[in-house]
Amino acid sequence: MNAPMGHRDDNDMLKQESGHAHNRFELAQSEQRFRLLFENNPTLAVFQDINGLVLDINPAFLTFLHKAKHEVIGQHLHDFLPAEVRALFGEKFKEAIGGHKVHFEVTVQGQYGEQYLKVNKIPLVVEERIIGLHVAAEDITEMAAAQNLIKQQATALTTTLESITDAFFSLDKDWNLTYINREAERLINLSREQSLGKNIWQLFPEEANGTYRRQYEQALETGKTVQFETFFARESRWLEFKAYPSATGLSIYFSDISERVEADKQLKLLALVAQGTDNGVVITDAQGRTEWVNAAFTRHTGYALAEMLGQRPGAMLQGPETDPAMVQRIRERMKRRKPFSVTILNYKKSGQKLWLAMDITPIYNDADELTQFVALMQNINYRKEIEASQAKMTQDLYRHNRDLQQFTYVISHNLRGPLANALGLAKMLTKVDKNSEAFTVSLAHLRESMGQADEVLKDLNLVLSIRDKQDIQAQETMPLVDVCAQAVNNLDEALQQCGGRVNLDIAAGLVVHGNRAYLYSIFYNLLSNSIKYRFAARPLKVDISCEPGDHGGPTISFTDNGSGFDMFKAGSDVFQLYKRFHTNQRGRGIGLFLVKTHVEAMGGKIEVASDLNFGTRFLIHLDRH
Repeated sequence: MNAPMGHRDDNDMLKQESGHAHNRFELAQSEQRFRLLFENNPTLAVFQDINGLVLDINPAFLTFLHKAKHEVIGQHLHDFLPAEVRALFGEKFKEAIGGHKVHFEVTVQGQYGEQYLKVNKIPLVVEERIIGLHVAAEDITEMAAAQNLIKQQATALTTTLESITDAFFSLDKDWNLTYINREAERLINLSREQSLGKNIWQLFPEEANGTYRRQYEQALETGKTVQFETFFARESRWLEFKAYPSATGLSIYFSDISERVEADKQLKLLALVAQGTDNGVVITDAQGRTEWVNAAFTRHTGYALAEMLGQRPGAMLQGPETDPAMVQRIRERMKRRKPFSVTILNYKKSGQKLWLAMDITPIYNDADELTQFVALMQNINYRKEIEASQAKMTQDLYRHNRDLQQFTYVISHNLRGPLANALGLAKMLTKVDKNSEAFTVSLAHLRESMGQADEVLKDLNLVLSIRDKQDIQAQETMPLVDVCAQAVNNLDEALQQCGGRVNLDIAAGLVVHGNRAYLYSIFYNLLSNSIKYRFAARPLKVDISCEPGDHGGPTISFTDNGSGFDMFKAGSDVFQLYKRFHTNQRGRGIGLFLVKTHVEAMGGKIEVASDLNFGTRFLIHLDRH
């Protein structure tokens, strides 16, 4: 049976009311969920009507605005925004009310500095009519800062890669070119616009199975840096590569070493030439420090390349008798950076003297910058020995010629007189009665003349004997004061007779090298002359001292307060044989000649200064040994 009509209507009404209640419950739940999301969402959220008035706003947005909710509801959102973004928000509001979803980013000044917001404006549509907007702003400050830092680092890296002198490019693990700097573009003639993202072996197919690929694959397989040099045929360049592997691929630095390779070739050629010559070759850097020497240099000097590297040649080769003026001249000429030649005394590693004739040439690069010096060194010891021999021969010839002139003078004056007298007397004796007094007197004069001639011959024989023996006399080292004291002691009686006094100022430890007999003769003759030619009006005083001389050897000073002599009148005859400057004393004029002869035989020199009636001073410069 069908239920009564009234009863059925009541059931339908109950079901309908139950459905409405269920719908209201679900709507309430939905609103509650939305409210929870709205209120607790960290994203800034606000609802606006079509006039821009705030219908609802979440706590995050209120915190950003530093406002309470009742201060904002029903007000224009525009009024609460920072002045610098109002125009932008107004423009985007109009765009969204027009029915478009709007997305944009904006920078605002927040409580803790600049904040970056990502803003979305979405139209609210009910029954196909826009009734307002939902605005959501997400704080992306940290993300923006990170992106900005990444951009800055990328910019800095790019700037660095573009500014370095090396060429650079990078590859991913599929051999695709990911970056290339300007220097790399230039060296391998590759445009980044046309090559980035392309496979390197497609760009350089001729190298796909060559050195480059093998080296790059080795770097990726081993995870270790590889370094190599190779000829880049496409551009006819020698390149040096360093490939650094990473998780993403390879970073490759390279540079053009064509000039260096060519210079190395030239240097090797030079080395071949230099090794085949007997002349020493030294190559230094621009500061004069040794980079290379050849085998001939080592043969002549004794210094190997390992000993010379980084050293200045002069510091290694110069020694005690190297001329400082010549060293200074070399320094000055090198500063001028022009080729020059010089001859200088150096020393071998063994300490032996080494005369070198050097030609020094500066080397410049293409930029006209000084890079090196090349010195060619010729050992001229043999030439110097010949020059020294010739100089000695010239000196000996001069001395012998001078002696010959003196001997001629002696023979013509000192020997001719007695001999002429003897001849005359001998002729006369043949005509005189042997028992007469005239015969006896003439015979006595004859003996005297022959005695004078004999003395002259003895003197000449003594001089010639000294000349002959001066190069073969034994040299010895002796205390100078001992030799001088011996001469003083042997003349002590004569000194006491005249009341003379000798002051010796010679250090006990001072030794000299020479011939003892010659040295004794020098002191004996000088002291005996001082006694003989003393000044009558005052007691004789002789001062003998010794000190280092400017020439390196000792200088002996012998000074007396005797009668002296006129230097102007004496002229160059002071040390000549048979030259005398005092007529009041007997003498043959051989003493000073012997003194000078002995001094020169020991390699020394003698000087004299005298003042009439005041005294005489001799300076004897002995050779250094």
